[in-house]
Amino acid sequence: MTKAKIIGIMSVAFILLLSSSSLIFAEIWQTKAISLFSDDYYEQCMELTQEYKKDNLGLMFLTFSHLQEYTFNNTKYDKEKYKNYLMLLEDKTGSNDIENLLFFVDQKDKPAVVKAARRLLKAAFKNCTENEDVERLIPFLKISDDETNDLTLKTIQRIITPKRKVVSKGGTLRKKDIIMMSDPELIKALLEKVTVSSKAAKILVSIEEPVLKYMSGYDGEKIGKLENKINKAMSKRKKKYPESNWYSAIGKTRSHGRSEVGDGGDDG
Repeated sequence: MTKAKIIGIMSVAFILLLSSSSLIFAEIWQTKAISLFSDDYYEQCMELTQEYKKDNLGLMFLTFSHLQEYTFNNTKYDKEKYKNYLMLLEDKTGSNDIENLLFFVDQKDKPAVVKAARRLLKAAFKNCTENEDVERLIPFLKISDDETNDLTLKTIQRIITPKRKVVSKGGTLRKKDIIMMSDPELIKALLEKVTVSSKAAKILVSIEEPVLKYMSGYDGEKIGKLENKINKAMSKRKKKYPESNWYSAIGKTRSHGRSEVGDGGDDG
């Protein structure tokens, strides 16, 4: 083995070691920050997370620690820091941050934090605009927090509704739209919500034909009504565009990795 090759291998190993250490250290600081914040050691939490403020979670700990310092001491400095950091987070947060924000929402003995975290949670959902966000939001359809459930449904509906309009106006969905809308996990999670949410039913009608494949596992009056609405939507589409399938007004087929797209042979 040549000297150059040995040096190359050692360099790669060193980089991997650094990467592993960074990941372990990241977990350590986050765990420590959670402990400090939960136990009301806000100054220590700020000292710890100051160097991680480029990370959204680190910035959250700074934001809410300054808020608590202001709440207890009425300090102008902490108020200004809190407001500035909050504005930054309102622009930066998205679907990847929702789980972390729910930690702060759950701080029931810190009402100022809960209120501010709820505000940030709304901003995070508002910043969700892409298909990829829908997949990340599915777990939040299953949690017990009603406000988060509602925000999740509204956001998914906001992302999916324009896709259905593309077809109703004569267009064809993109491959990534088809994959997102026919996701079995999304459809099943929405079907679970139909009995308690009209928004879930509306989203499923927008998804249309792929939903029918999964309805046999559910029953009840609202499920029956949903099935009728989907069938009516399909009939309306076929009447307007006889050659259509659920994702294309002209019946174009898309090759992709999910069987549902090809299922529309008879109906498109």
